[in-house]
Amino acid sequence: MKRIINLFFVLASVCVFAQKSVLLRANYSPGDKYVVIVETINNMGAQGGMNIKMTSDMLIANVNADTISVESKISNMTMDMLQGGMTMSYDSSAKEEDLEPMGKMMKQQLDPMLKAVIYTKINKLGELFSTKVEPAFQGMDQFNKSGSIIFPKEKISVGSTWSNEVEDQGMKMITNYMVSKIENDTVFLTISGAVSGVGEGTTSGMAEIDSKTGVSRKSEIAMTISVQGNEMKISTKSTMEKVH
Repeated sequence: MKRIINLFFVLASVCVFAQKSVLLRANYSPGDKYVVIVETINNMGAQGGMNIKMTSDMLIANVNADTISVESKISNMTMDMLQGGMTMSYDSSAKEEDLEPMGKMMKQQLDPMLKAVIYTKINKLGELFSTKVEPAFQGMDQFNKSGSIIFPKEKISVGSTWSNEVEDQGMKMITNYMVSKIENDTVFLTISGAVSGVGEGTTSGMAEIDSKTGVSRKSEIAMTISVQGNEMKISTKSTMEKVH
C-alpha cells in the first residue's frame, strides 16, 4: 500500500509539472537598461553576401498601464560585404585612418546611424504602436519592426501554439510559435513559418523567453527566400541581457 501511495504522489507531481502555464507579458520597469546583440548572415550565393553585427543599448524610458516607451541606440556595428567581386568591411569602433578606402566610404555613410536614437512604443503584448528616429536616418524606422515576438492573450503551457502575421513592403510573413518546454523561469519556443509576396520561402528557429519579464533572452532564426529566381539564406542570432 505504501508503494502505491508513493507512486500516486509521483504521478500527481508529474501531472502538475506538465500542466504548468504562464502568462507572457512585457513586464519592464522605468529605468531598466538592456544590451541587445544581433548578428545577421545574409548569403545570396553567386551575388555575394553580407554579415552584420549590431550592439544596441536599450532604455525603458516610461511604463504606464497601456504603453511602454523605449529608447534604443546602436553602440557598435560591424559589417563585411561581398558584392560584385568586391569586399567591403566596416567597423564603427575603428579609426578612419585604419580603414581601407571602401571602409572609409561606408563609415561616412553609416556613422550617422550611431548618432540616432530610436523611440518606440509597445504594449504589454509586445505589439508596436509607433517608431520615431531622431535625427532621421533613412531605413531606421524599420529597425524594430521585425523580429519581435507578439505574445498571445491567453496563458500558455507546453504544446501551446500561436501565430503572428506581418506584411511590409510587399512581403507577408507568418510566424508560428510552439511551446516546447517550460523550465524554471524560461519558456522555450520552437519557431516555424512561411514567407509570401515578392519573395517565397520558409523560416525556422528557436527562442528562449523570460516568463517573468517577457525578455527574449536568446533567439535563432533561419530563413530561406527566393526572389525572382534568386535564393537568399538569412540567419539571425540575437541576445538580450539586462545590465541595470
